[in-house]
Amino acid sequence: MSQSQVVSFRASGHFLNWIEAQRLEGESVSQAAQRILKELSGTSTALSTMSTPGDTNVMSTLSTDLSTTMVETVDKAVADRLDPVMERMAAIEERLGKLSA
Repeated sequence: MSQSQVVSFRASGHFLNWIEAQRLEGESVSQAAQRILKELSGTSTALSTMSTPGDTNVMSTLSTDLSTTMVETVDKAVADRLDPVMERMAAIEERLGKLSA
C-alpha cells in the first residue's frame, strides 16, 4: 500500500505562467502541476510515448523549459538584490575618488 499525502505550494510569476501554459483541456493549474511533476519524475508514462513534429523528446523539452524558467527567476532575484549594493559601491568609489583628488 503506497502512502498518499496532499502537497501544496505557491507558484507565481514566470513559473505560474509556465504551468498555466502546460495545462491540458479541462485541467486545473493544480492538476497540471501534479501531472508535470509526475512526468518529470518518471512516475507517469503519459508523455513518454508522445512526440510533436520536430520534437522527438517532449520530456526533455519540458525539463529544459522548467530549468530555463527557474534560472530566469533566480537571475532576476539576484539582480534585484544586487542592484542596490552595486549603487552603494559606485557612490563609495565616487567619494573615494574625490578624497584622493
